[in-house]
Amino acid sequence: MEYGNLAYKLPQRYEDPIYRRKPQENKVRVVKRNREQMLIRGKNIRRICVVITLAVSAGFMISEFVSVNETQQQVASLQKELSQIESATSQMVFDMEQSVDLAEIERQATTRLGMQRPEKYQTIYVNVRQDDYTESTAGEVESVGNKINSMLKSIGGHIVQFFSIK
Repeated sequence: MEYGNLAYKLPQRYEDPIYRRKPQENKVRVVKRNREQMLIRGKNIRRICVVITLAVSAGFMISEFVSVNETQQQVASLQKELSQIESATSQMVFDMEQSVDLAEIERQATTRLGMQRPEKYQTIYVNVRQDDYTESTAGEVESVGNKINSMLKSIGGHIVQFFSIK
């Protein structure tokens, strides 16, 4: 049915009372809906931030665990290597002590080098270099300044180790 003009007849759904409200009521509803959407977005952003923070924390914890585990493995392998070297060294020292014959050394010194044992009335002087050692007192080593310095170095080392990427 036409009304004498070319205007379309609105479908039934647009004749619903919701669409016939005053424009001001629609604006209030839109503003309320926008506020609700903003609140929901804010909550979602907070949730995402918490998840990201937890993931980053877990990543740091895992990387530190892996670093500690690798260091422990290195220490174990170095200790094993050290024990092997110590046993080889002790074996070599034993072999060397067995191979040294003091009587043979004395015979070589007297015959080949022309040396002789000192007599009881002779005095023997030996010059010993004294610049190859240091003396430090307990007060210098255990002073408060040294303890604070070593503590700060230790803390700095731990901080650097924590933030280092391996």
